[in-house]
Amino acid sequence: MLTSGMDDSGKYAVRDRDYDRHRDWLGRQGRALPGAVAALAALDAEPRAWQSVLTGNLPEVARIKAQVFGLIPYLDLSTGAYGNGHTDRADLVKIAQHRASERSGDTFDGTNTVLIGDTPHDVAAGTSAGTRVVAVATGKSTASELEAAGATVVLPDLRDTEAVLRAVFRD
Repeated sequence: MLTSGMDDSGKYAVRDRDYDRHRDWLGRQGRALPGAVAALAALDAEPRAWQSVLTGNLPEVARIKAQVFGLIPYLDLSTGAYGNGHTDRADLVKIAQHRASERSGDTFDGTNTVLIGDTPHDVAAGTSAGTRVVAVATGKSTASELEAAGATVVLPDLRDTEAVLRAVFRD
């Protein structure tokens, strides 16, 4: 695409349109992890929580995925950090913290930020940024791999909403 004179913004627009056109396919091929919607809803009901995303996806792709899987009501995507913001995930954590601080008026730093992820890369991003990391062994990574990467807490999945809340709030 770049050889045709299209700049990065055009490349991203093509990807966004592709995802938008394939919503039905995405809904059939993917899914929210079991317990994810309930966990997000429970966190949304907590005044101590501010929820967004940190992803290597582009903002519009992340929005489409969150819509397709029913996650939008619980997320403030404007304070998220995305793959077009930086290539280093730890820097994405700092970007999301900055955006959440600006939008909420509260300070988000390593003492009050929790990253929930399912890969050693997610764990590394959170620990490098000084945050606590709740790792969920629902992806390709095992609980042992996530523990070895340095996760603060490792959950087998998100089905136990109370366990998720305890992990996030240290209750």
